[in-house]
Amino acid sequence: MNSIRMIGAALIGLGLAAGASAQGSDPISDTAAVYATYQSEVTVVKEKPLSSAGDIDHALTSLGGHNPDQLSKGWIAYSALIASQDPEYRAAVRDIESFYGREALESGMRNDVRYARTLGGGDNAVSAALMATEADSRRLNSAAAYVKEQAYSLQAAGWAKAKIGNSGAKARKLDSSQSAGIPAKLGLVTAMNAADFDSVLLQAGASGAPSLWDSVSGAASAIRFPAAVKSGLTGNRKRVKFGKEPIADQIATLAAYRVLGSSTEKNSSQINSAMAERETKGCLNMANLNLQQCVAAANQQYEVPFCIGEHALSDVGKCIGGVYQ
Repeated sequence: MNSIRMIGAALIGLGLAAGASAQGSDPISDTAAVYATYQSEVTVVKEKPLSSAGDIDHALTSLGGHNPDQLSKGWIAYSALIASQDPEYRAAVRDIESFYGREALESGMRNDVRYARTLGGGDNAVSAALMATEADSRRLNSAAAYVKEQAYSLQAAGWAKAKIGNSGAKARKLDSSQSAGIPAKLGLVTAMNAADFDSVLLQAGASGAPSLWDSVSGAASAIRFPAAVKSGLTGNRKRVKFGKEPIADQIATLAAYRVLGSSTEKNSSQINSAMAERETKGCLNMANLNLQQCVAAANQQYEVPFCIGEHALSDVGKCIGGVYQ
C-alpha cells in the first residue's frame, strides 16, 4: 500500500474537481499552489519506479525545474495557510481589527515585521506551520532515499547504462526551466481556493499529523484531500530555531493577512513582501546549482536519479527543514 494511505486505510476525499471554479482567488493560496505542485510531483515519483530514460527526464524537470524564488514563496505561503487556522490567533487578529480598525492593524504589520507574531496565539500558529514543514521534510527525505536507491538498482538495466550523450545540454535545459519556473497546476489552484479547504489545512497542522501531500497527486483527474484525520495524533510542538525568527515573523504576518482576507490591490505589496524570504530562496538556488552540476557530470542514465534524489529532493527538505527545532 503506497504513501497515499498514510492518513488512513480508506481516505474519504473532499473530491474537489480539477475543473471546478474556485470560490474567489486568494493570492496566498495561489502562491501556495506552486509548492503543492512540487509536492504532487514528489508523490508521482514515490509511486512509480523509474522505468525509462523518459521517466528520468520527466522526474528531473518536474522536481528540479522549479524556480527557487517561486518555490520559496510557495512554501512560505503554504506555511501561512496552516498558521492562519489557529483559533486563538484568528480570534486575536479579528479582535485587534474590531477594536482598532483594519488600517491600524495593517499599519502595525507594515511598520514592525515582528508585530503579527506577538498577537495572542502567534507562536502556536507558527508552531503548527512548522509541524507541517517537519512532516514535509521527512517526506522529501524518504522520497530522496527511494530515488537514490534506484540509481544503484538501475545499473542492472541495459537502457539505464546507456550513455547520456550531451549531459551539458541536459543541464542547460534544466537551467532554463529553473529560470522560468513551473506554474501551479490549475487543479491544485482550484482546490486550494475552495471554501472547505480550511478544514484540510487545520488537520495538516495538527500535532503528529503526516504530511498532507502524501494524500495528493496532481496526476489525478480530481484532486482529493482527506476529509478527516485520525484522532489521537500526538507529537511535540515545534519551536523556531535560533536565528530563524524573521522567517517565523513573515509566516505570522502572511497568516494575519489571510485571516483578514486582505487580497486587494491595496495590500498586494505587503503580501508579496511577506512571501519573499531570501534565506530559503538562497538555499533552494544552491540546490538548483548543485543539481545542474551533478547532471552535467553524469555519463550514464542511471547516474541522474542520484542527482535528483540528492539535490531536487533531499536538499529541498533541508532548506525548508532548517527553520524548526
